[in-house]
Amino acid sequence: MISTTARILAFHASSLSLLCDVKMTLLLKIHIRRISLLSLVFFVFFHHIAIVTSLNEEGKWLLEFKKNLVDNYNNLWSWNSSDSTPCGWSGVSCVGSVVTSIYLHQFNLSGSLSSSICELHQLTDLNVSKNAISGPIPWDLANCSNLEVLDLSSNSFHGEIPPELCGLSSLQKLFLSENFLYGKIPSEIGSLSSLEELVVYSNNLTDAIPTSIAMLKRLRIIRAGLNFLSGPIPVEISGCENLEILGLAQNKLEGFLPRELMKLGNLTTLILWQNKLSGEIPPELGNCGNLEMIGLNDNGFSGGIPKELGNLLKLKKLYVYTNQLNGTIPRELGNCRSAEEIDLSENRLTGFIPMELGQIQSLRLLHLFENLLEGSIPRELGQLGQLRRIDLSINNLTGTIPVDFQNITSLEYFELFDNNLEGTIPPLIGAHSNLSVLDVSENKLVGSIPAQLCKFQKLIYLSLWSNRFSGNIPYGVKTCKSLVQLRLGDNQLTGSLPVELSGLLNLIALELYQNQFSGPISSELGNLKNLERLLLSDNYFVGQIPPEIGGLMKLVSFNISSNWFSGNIPRELANCTRLQRLDLSRNQFTGYAPEELGNLVNLELLKLSDNRLNGSIPHTLGHLSRLTELQMGGNYFSGWIPIELGHLSALQIALNISHNVLSGEIPSELGSLQMLETLYLNDNRLDGEIPASFGGLSSLLVCNLSNNYLVGIVPNTPVFRRMDASNFVGNSGLCRSGSNACQTSMPSVSSHSSWMEKDASKEKIISICAVIIGSISLFLTVGICWFIKRRAPVFVKFEDEKPGVSDEYYFPKEGFTFHDLLEATANSSSFPLPFSLNLAM
Repeated sequence: MISTTARILAFHASSLSLLCDVKMTLLLKIHIRRISLLSLVFFVFFHHIAIVTSLNEEGKWLLEFKKNLVDNYNNLWSWNSSDSTPCGWSGVSCVGSVVTSIYLHQFNLSGSLSSSICELHQLTDLNVSKNAISGPIPWDLANCSNLEVLDLSSNSFHGEIPPELCGLSSLQKLFLSENFLYGKIPSEIGSLSSLEELVVYSNNLTDAIPTSIAMLKRLRIIRAGLNFLSGPIPVEISGCENLEILGLAQNKLEGFLPRELMKLGNLTTLILWQNKLSGEIPPELGNCGNLEMIGLNDNGFSGGIPKELGNLLKLKKLYVYTNQLNGTIPRELGNCRSAEEIDLSENRLTGFIPMELGQIQSLRLLHLFENLLEGSIPRELGQLGQLRRIDLSINNLTGTIPVDFQNITSLEYFELFDNNLEGTIPPLIGAHSNLSVLDVSENKLVGSIPAQLCKFQKLIYLSLWSNRFSGNIPYGVKTCKSLVQLRLGDNQLTGSLPVELSGLLNLIALELYQNQFSGPISSELGNLKNLERLLLSDNYFVGQIPPEIGGLMKLVSFNISSNWFSGNIPRELANCTRLQRLDLSRNQFTGYAPEELGNLVNLELLKLSDNRLNGSIPHTLGHLSRLTELQMGGNYFSGWIPIELGHLSALQIALNISHNVLSGEIPSELGSLQMLETLYLNDNRLDGEIPASFGGLSSLLVCNLSNNYLVGIVPNTPVFRRMDASNFVGNSGLCRSGSNACQTSMPSVSSHSSWMEKDASKEKIISICAVIIGSISLFLTVGICWFIKRRAPVFVKFEDEKPGVSDEYYFPKEGFTFHDLLEATANSSSFPLPFSLNLAM
């Protein structure tokens, strides 16, 4: 029993021991797992640290370089310190694992440039162009000893070019253009023995080009234009035996063009325009057989164009315009069979245009304008099949326009203005090409306007003014929607103002002045919202100004003078607030001058003279602070002269309010017009004395006060002393200082009875003259009727009744005005008027 119990106890003890062992084993395993997990976390953490700290030295230097840059657009986001190598970063190139190139062109970077980049010892290319990096160029970039390309162009670098950079013996390309660098080109530049391209244009570099440049035997390109380089072009530059491009335009270089340039056998491009070079163009240039472009324009070259240039068989572009060249155009230029553009304009060339130029079938541009050329236009030029632009304007050319030009299918710009050409325009000009510009103005051409000028709707500029063209405007022209400027003034064109013109919505200039157009102006002209110049003067237009003209908000110049317009001046004109020149003179407008004209604050010229306007002169005209000329004479304006006219401080050319019925005293405020040169107040009813302030008008050349009721003494100042006495006649109470006519007692200007007596006396004289003139008119009428009975009726064209052009300035008149005669007869309709006076009504 005991034994059994003992066995049972032993079994339980053994089981308990086994259970404890199992539990301990489990606990140990759990502990081991925890330790393993913790070890794994520590391993991963320390492994990550190892990765972060593994970025190589070149990457670290690049991040150091980045610290000086401002990257607002995060374009360098890929420059990550967690990478092992920078070779995958944007703008970074490597050979193997070594950085050799940094290309950050147009990365929108700013800040400054750090020389720490030179710690990349194998770096050959550094390009940070087209950014906004500023500050000086670090001198210790010279430590980048393997650099072959340094491109810092199109930034905001300032200061001088560090001479230390000239120690980069491997440097092949140095680009520093479009910065704010100043000072001289370092004389040490000759040490860059490997340099092939030197590009430093568009800076503020000064002084002479260093002669050491002759040591750059590998140099192919020099571009140093748009600086302030001065002195002569060094002869030593001819030592750059591999030079292909020499660009020194827009500097202050002076002196002669070195003949030694002939040694540059590889030279293809010579660009020296806009300097102060002088002397002759050396004939030796003709030995540079590889030359493709010569740009010598805008200098002071004199002498002739060397015939040796005809040896340049590869020459494509020859620009020698705007110099002082003389002599004839060498016919040898016709040998330049590769030429595409020849511009010899703005010189003093004489003689004929060589027909040999017609041999250059590749020619696309020929500019010979503004010379002294004479003779006819060679027919051979009309056979240049590739010609796009030809300008022979401002010469003394005669003869006719060769009809062959109408067959050139590539012709776009055809300009022959200001010559003595006769005959007609080739009838099919524009029928076979995309003609864009035709300007044959200021010649002696006749006939009609060619119908197909705008066949392909490309014509933008048509200028035929100052010729003898006749007939109507062709339908193809008045419906040419591409037209921007239509200039047909000073011809003999007829017809009405075409309503089709209102569809030319691109039109900015419509000039039809001095022709024989007639009829009314269509209200549809108000559709031309881009119109800036509307010039219709000296025609036979009738009717009223359509108020729709007020919708032309871009209108700058509006001239309808010398026509037969009538009615009121529309108030809507005041909406054209950009107007600078407004001329409504010599028409038959009636009513008041709109006060709204004072809103045209940009006006520089205002002419309302020779109409039938009445009422007072608007005081609002005093707001026109830019006005230089005001012409309102020859109307029926009455009342006082507005004192506000004295506020027109810019008034210089003329103030003319003569030949009206203005009364009262002359405002002393007019004495404030210090710039005024001519003042016309004559033939009114002004009284009182000449304001003392007039004595201070030092610019005054003419002051016509004649035929008024002025009293007192003419100011005794130098300005008035040198004026002719005719400026003051017709004023019985007015005298000049020192004259016997001066009375010690002058009539009172405020005496109403004195005014009435003078007026009555004048009316008596007017009545007598009216009777005399009436009798003469009656005699003439009877004579004319008798003469007409003896002749067959003669048809008088409408345009023959056009009134003559009156002078804009008024001088002392002889006799009396029509206004005076009208008053003397109390507007009686029974008074027989001469025909000329009826026209003037």
